[in-house]
Amino acid sequence: MAFDLSFVNQVAHCAEQILAPLGNRWLHVRGVAERACQISRAFDTSDSTDLVVAAYLHDIGYAPALKNTGFHPLDGASYVRSLGYERLASLVAHHSEARFEARLRGLEDALNAFPRECSAVADALTYCDQTIGPTGNTVSLQERVVEVFARYGEEDIVSQALRQSQPYLSLAVERTLTRLHAYGLEATIN
Repeated sequence: MAFDLSFVNQVAHCAEQILAPLGNRWLHVRGVAERACQISRAFDTSDSTDLVVAAYLHDIGYAPALKNTGFHPLDGASYVRSLGYERLASLVAHHSEARFEARLRGLEDALNAFPRECSAVADALTYCDQTIGPTGNTVSLQERVVEVFARYGEEDIVSQALRQSQPYLSLAVERTLTRLHAYGLEATIN
C-alpha cells in the first residue's frame, strides 16, 4: 500500500465510532474511503495518506456532537483543525466544492478561514465523494446529482449549490480520471 496504514487505521476507527450511528452516512463514508484506497496508487505516500484520511473525515461534521454551524464541511473542518491537522481540515472544508453552499448559507467567510487547496488530491477527494452514493454504492457523477436532487428536492439549498458547482465537480472528476488513466488505474475504477 502506498499510504501510512497505521494512521489511516486510527482515523478509520475514529470515523466509524463517530459516524456508524448515523447509518447510511457511515456507509457512504466507508465507500468514499474504499474508493480513495483504490486510487491512492496514483499519489506519493504523503498525498495518498492525506487522500484516504480526508475521505474518512470528509463527512465527520454530520456527527451531532460536532455540529456548530450546521454546515458539515465547516463543522468537520473545525474538528479536524482542533486535532492539529491543518491540510486535512482544509480538504474537509472544501470537499466537493463546498464553497457554493457556504456562500448560499452566508458562511463563506468562515469557510475561507481554511485555505482552499487546488490540487490533484483535492480533485481526487471530490471524485471519490461524487462517485459513491449514499449507501456506499458506486455511481456516476450524473447519477449522484440525480440522487441528491431527489433526496433534497429541487429548491433545497443543497440542490441549489449542487447546480452551481456541477461544472467544477465535472472538471475535478475528469482531471482525476485523466490522472488514473496515466497511472494505469482506469481498468480497476468504475
